[in-house]
Amino acid sequence: MNSAVDVFRITSAVQAVLSLAITVALGAVTLRMQRQQTAIAHQQAATNRLQYRLSLFDRRMKVFDATTRLFGEITRDGKVDLAQLFTFSRDTRQRDLLFGDEIREYLDEIYKKGVDLHVLGERSERQPELIQPESELFIWFANQFPVATQKFLKYLDFREP
Repeated sequence: MNSAVDVFRITSAVQAVLSLAITVALGAVTLRMQRQQTAIAHQQAATNRLQYRLSLFDRRMKVFDATTRLFGEITRDGKVDLAQLFTFSRDTRQRDLLFGDEIREYLDEIYKKGVDLHVLGERSERQPELIQPESELFIWFANQFPVATQKFLKYLDFREP
């Protein structure tokens, strides 16, 4: 009978060791699956962020294009008229929804300087002392292409996620 008890004890010990091994293996598999699920969730979040940026890209690009188009027209014509400024204002009206405060402030500055350039252009023919401020504003507009690119870049750049 002693040997039956020994066999029972050995069988119980083997079962306990096997149960422990299975529990450890299941724990390791569960941990690995959780890590994979976490990695997938991070990838999905990154993909969603890029899709969101891509969905805004076209709308943001239209505002950037309207801005640089105004610079080009002013540089080409050496002046600006109110119709161009109204078009610029209309084409950039979504700026508050698509960009941060710095772009809104920059576009407001462009509009105000455009109005100033228009007024100076109208008056400089009769008041030669206004030619210098008009020239300075014209040069300011001509130099805005790289400035605008830099300001808009954080909203339009896809080089880094």
